[in-house]
Amino acid sequence: MSFLAKAKKPTPKPPMITIVGMPGTGKTTLGALFPGAIILPTEDGTAVFENWGDDVQPTVLPRLPKASYDAMGNLQRSTRDTLNQIMDELMTTDHEYKTLVVDSITTLDMLFGHEIAARDNVKTVADASGGFHKGYTEVASWHADFIYKCEQLKAMKGMGIVFLAHTGIKKVRNRPDAAADYSVFSLDMDNQALSVYTSQSDAVLYLKKDELVVGSETNRKGQTTKYGRVTQTGDRTLVTTSDGQVGYVNAKNRYGMPVEIPVELGTNPVLKYIKFYN
Repeated sequence: MSFLAKAKKPTPKPPMITIVGMPGTGKTTLGALFPGAIILPTEDGTAVFENWGDDVQPTVLPRLPKASYDAMGNLQRSTRDTLNQIMDELMTTDHEYKTLVVDSITTLDMLFGHEIAARDNVKTVADASGGFHKGYTEVASWHADFIYKCEQLKAMKGMGIVFLAHTGIKKVRNRPDAAADYSVFSLDMDNQALSVYTSQSDAVLYLKKDELVVGSETNRKGQTTKYGRVTQTGDRTLVTTSDGQVGYVNAKNRYGMPVEIPVELGTNPVLKYIKFYN
């Protein structure tokens, strides 16, 4: 067998992208603008599509259920099992969808945690799996299993994967060049789970509303004599990398995107940078 004979140039592969944003920034709308999108909702965010025309409305799968157990501790309804069934159906059924959009992995994380805590008959996921916060490790392993299913879907059906996530604020400690703790933007989930997505994603993009400070005043010495107020301009921007950006420590991309990309209403500016969609 000749390995050199099998060598070839890389071909464009379906992307795996994580888009992070505060509520109301337009994550769901942006996700729906990926080609051939089918949305897997873990939360009720589809009202945004009610005023869209039938020709542009995305297809939406049934919302993932919250796990429940009966009085004897028997599983009646499982978030994880339902998710696996949906993924298996997407992999084995003929369809024309090109992008799976998960809205959102933040809520999926909470649903996983609830199922594990309910299974162990404890109040919180921190007390599950034997306690000592081991429940978070099990939740992260469930996310890793889901990522593996997504990789299979990419390989078998040639589908892109888009994860939507809520922005969280995390404290960073013990940096030798920092005088004190400081805050950064991240995914609103435990570090073990979020690292599963940030490490496997081809891009981690932060969608933010642009802000402007108005009404501030300074004296001749440059000292602030009147503080202004923060006003949102209505414009939105994607932060694509942590390089040169304060606070976006896990933003990244493998597509050579600009540091910031303006997002106009009703458009998806990400697509032109991804060969798979072109």
